[in-house]
Amino acid sequence: MKTLIRKAEAYVAASNEHDLAQIRAMLAQNCSYRSAGVGRHDGVEAIMSMMEAFFAANPEVRWQAENYRWHSGCVKFDFLILLGANTSAGVEEIHFNDAEEICRIVVER
Repeated sequence: MKTLIRKAEAYVAASNEHDLAQIRAMLAQNCSYRSAGVGRHDGVEAIMSMMEAFFAANPEVRWQAENYRWHSGCVKFDFLILLGANTSAGVEEIHFNDAEEICRIVVER
């Protein structure tokens, strides 16, 4: 569990750096992403395309994450998304497969 929590922390750090290559390396090919903010994306290519467009449109976006915990088979954490003058709170779940790749991301705001 601690290893997966560290992997979730690394994913958030890569997201804050907008490091698409590092994020891609963490994702399983059949990964899914669900968020009310950016919708539903299935497969690593769809997720990467969404992230590339999101980072290009929001170059200042950052996440402040805390309270990483193991919960019901996934890593869950609380976050604040800082998008320009706007701040929004939420909870994110990161699920891992047996190879410790991210296989599902669920964002609730």
